[in-house]
Amino acid sequence: MRSVPRFRLNTLLSSNFCLTLLAAVAWLLSCPADTFAEDFQNDFESEQTSCRIEFDPRKVALKTHERNQTLAFAGQGAERMQFVAGEHGVPVQIECAMPPSRILDELTLSISVFSNRPGLQIFGRVVFPNQTDPDTGRPLTRIIGGETLEKSNSWQRIACRTNDDAIAKHLILWRASLKPTELDPRGMYIDRIILKQTLGPGMTEILIDDLRVNPVVKPNAEALVSPNDLQPKMTAPRIRFQLDQLQVQGRPFFPIVIPYQKEAPELFEQLGANVVWIDNYLNRDLIDQFNRRGIWATAWPPSAKSNQGTILDARQANLVPFGRETDGILFWNLGVRIEPETHPQLKHWVHQVKSSDREQNRPLLADVTGDELIFSRDVEMLGVSKHILQSPYSYRDYSAHLQERKQMAQPGTFVMTWLQTEPSRAVTQYRKAAGLSPAVIEPEQIRLQTYAALCAGCKGLGFWNWTPLNAEGPGYKERRLVLEQLCQELTLLEPFLASGEVIHRFNIDLETNQQENQNADSTSGAKAASRNGSEPLSAAAAVVRSEHGLLILLNGMEENAQYVPGPMGQSDVRVMIRGLPESAFLWQITPTGLWPLETRRVTGGTEIRLPRFNMTAALMVATDQGVAQEIEREIQKVQVRSAELAIELAEAKFARVVDVDSELMQASVGLPEASHLLDESRRTLEIAREAFTKEQYHQARTNAELTCQLLRILQRLYWQQAVRHVSSPTSMPHTICFQTLPDYWKLIQQLGKANSAASSHLRSGRFEDPDAMLVEGWTKDVTSSKEVIVYDALDPETAHEGDYCLRMASIPSEAEHPVKLQEPAVTYRSPVIPVKQGDLLYVTGWVRLARPISGGLEGFRIYDSQYGVASCLKWSEQSDWQQFELIRPIWKQEDLHLFLELHGLGDVSVDDLQVKLLRLNEPEIVEANATEQAAPPEETKSKGNALDFLNRFIK
Repeated sequence: MRSVPRFRLNTLLSSNFCLTLLAAVAWLLSCPADTFAEDFQNDFESEQTSCRIEFDPRKVALKTHERNQTLAFAGQGAERMQFVAGEHGVPVQIECAMPPSRILDELTLSISVFSNRPGLQIFGRVVFPNQTDPDTGRPLTRIIGGETLEKSNSWQRIACRTNDDAIAKHLILWRASLKPTELDPRGMYIDRIILKQTLGPGMTEILIDDLRVNPVVKPNAEALVSPNDLQPKMTAPRIRFQLDQLQVQGRPFFPIVIPYQKEAPELFEQLGANVVWIDNYLNRDLIDQFNRRGIWATAWPPSAKSNQGTILDARQANLVPFGRETDGILFWNLGVRIEPETHPQLKHWVHQVKSSDREQNRPLLADVTGDELIFSRDVEMLGVSKHILQSPYSYRDYSAHLQERKQMAQPGTFVMTWLQTEPSRAVTQYRKAAGLSPAVIEPEQIRLQTYAALCAGCKGLGFWNWTPLNAEGPGYKERRLVLEQLCQELTLLEPFLASGEVIHRFNIDLETNQQENQNADSTSGAKAASRNGSEPLSAAAAVVRSEHGLLILLNGMEENAQYVPGPMGQSDVRVMIRGLPESAFLWQITPTGLWPLETRRVTGGTEIRLPRFNMTAALMVATDQGVAQEIEREIQKVQVRSAELAIELAEAKFARVVDVDSELMQASVGLPEASHLLDESRRTLEIAREAFTKEQYHQARTNAELTCQLLRILQRLYWQQAVRHVSSPTSMPHTICFQTLPDYWKLIQQLGKANSAASSHLRSGRFEDPDAMLVEGWTKDVTSSKEVIVYDALDPETAHEGDYCLRMASIPSEAEHPVKLQEPAVTYRSPVIPVKQGDLLYVTGWVRLARPISGGLEGFRIYDSQYGVASCLKWSEQSDWQQFELIRPIWKQEDLHLFLELHGLGDVSVDDLQVKLLRLNEPEIVEANATEQAAPPEETKSKGNALDFLNRFIK
């Protein structure tokens, strides 16, 4: 029902009563219909949340934001929020939408609120459409306060009123805040209800319901301001470099970059990223949303191109100068995996952008695959990335790649890298086309990459993804959780990482002394983890020197961790470091505490005792206790969320491992150790939960991490059981990670029902006749570099079978001259192999390395065009003849090729290369029921027959 706003009684009693009455009647008659007042109510009955929340993600975690259907004040629904903070005085702001309403003496904003803490206050946001805010350049807004929640754990209605007396008092304050600028109050109205709460340590719960605004009188249409126009503008960044140290707004800055894939900006805020890569630099609304959350943007800059699509020389064509529409962009991003041959085009692009960005002079980032020295002369930020997960390249290879590429750039170049967070595109596409569940990158693998990059001296990190971060499925939640964990840790370490430099790198053996281990929280789970960690534990170490002191980074190293990480942890670890000052204090930095470490002087340096090492560690050496106190204050802000993150990550990983274990048990390939390890994991996880409820956050985190360590032991055992049947983990696409192991055993079962393979599809694969190779369609590509001499021919000296083998060798053209080739020395491509979906490609052959391959990390590799180089076979160490195989389920019809590539300097021979195609029968779907008591023995027998067949097939 519509109503008419009331006039105050003193107006009616004035001497000008008649004139006032006539004016009021004239006003009512002249107003359009929609000027009449209405009441507005939001009963929060729908399923979608409607409130916008603002908070500092470094100090508070938003645990819950939902529509609750059981705790309403009235009706069925209420909006519920739960926050977790680690200290007192942390502000949170909740904005509730309402229709814009003129400010009237009787206007009332009210809402019902429930909270476990008192102190929440209601405000109204006042908009001055005819006044510009001198600080933001946007229409001026101010807030008017209302009532405060006085009681906890009970519903209370609080209100904010805009009576004349309250407005008059606030106008005095608002005018004073603008001096010397005059305030223009014409047409002012209220467009938002704001709730403010100051949090304390622990959890704060807030429920809101039954929001009412009355009477609502719409402002004139010409006076309304777009909500987007009320958001503050992001000022242009003040960014500068001091050699490879980046400073933003006057403070050291360590970029943590994540690509935007249409996720909600709130997710990036929760994760803790400080830069987001968007695809359109003119998407002002999106940039503003990120900027309001303290997140910078990076984007592709525009370019002037010819009709053929090539970038024009900056002397021939240029861009319009960039204006304020590009504010909020921290640096320009020219792309990833930029090939050396594109440098001339990129140089034109750089000149165009720099010419048009003279006002802000922002740096440019280019991620390149080679010619780092040349590119680093044109761009201020250089990316040197390599994706090694689920490939034959180890973490040691990865560390060497980063260090080598960094050294090839100009001294003092800012270097960053993109870290892999999901499987390669080829693996993802194959599994999707085959109807299989996704392969999974373990969260620990992302952690190991992160610390490897830090140890290599990278000054910024990007977490690469092409699947949205809010995707659902196996492993996706774990990815979100570990990214938030790592962002927390990087933020804690930012003072060292952003302003420091790596002055020393070395590898260390992590020795243990179990007899002396008196650690109070060494549970049987920890002992189980130690017993199963049979592989020698070592770590890459780096010492970072900064103005705050020294930072020692440790990153665990384990063979084949790029496929499935093992335990990589131990209790009571002793580390010897050289060159530490005797007067220094030493602490271990963790997100749940700063812990002093025992040290003692020994011959050659200082021995440090770590009560527990789990994959990675950060140790701080400082002579100033004030540095430790500052770090401790920062830890206090995140320790609650850190413990919660560790528990959530352990829970998610536990659930996934249990599911895969169940599949493997059903396939009759379960391990006897599985039951014990899962029981221990379950028990330590429960200990972690209990510690969290007691606010013992460090113990909660360490026990949650121990749970993950036990699960890694089980994952590794299952993986080792599978890969002993193949020559390399990349021989089959189902042995590249733990998640795909059930598919490996299903494929084995299918092989047991298949017919014998046909003859080889490569008649010239025995490399006996060069004319036959030419006729069949072999092609080769030899480097044009003058730095090497390449020999490739059918060689009679080292044949494995028959009279000849294919030999590829490369040597430096000048003795003792270092060679770093950016391309393969020689590549052979096989003839076309027609394949169709449902085929099984089987490739076998023999390879020999006369000497170790030097001058590059790629070595000698063999791969197919459907799965790509990420799933290649790779050799780099000297070896006699050894057999290899590639087994590839074909997921799309195409003309497939094999590639044989020699990178660097080496001498490789290949012989007896055979290619066979097998048509697999579709896997049978077996219905399990209570009458099939004989199924387990039959399944076991089937598995044995399949493995026998696989061995015959391979040999």
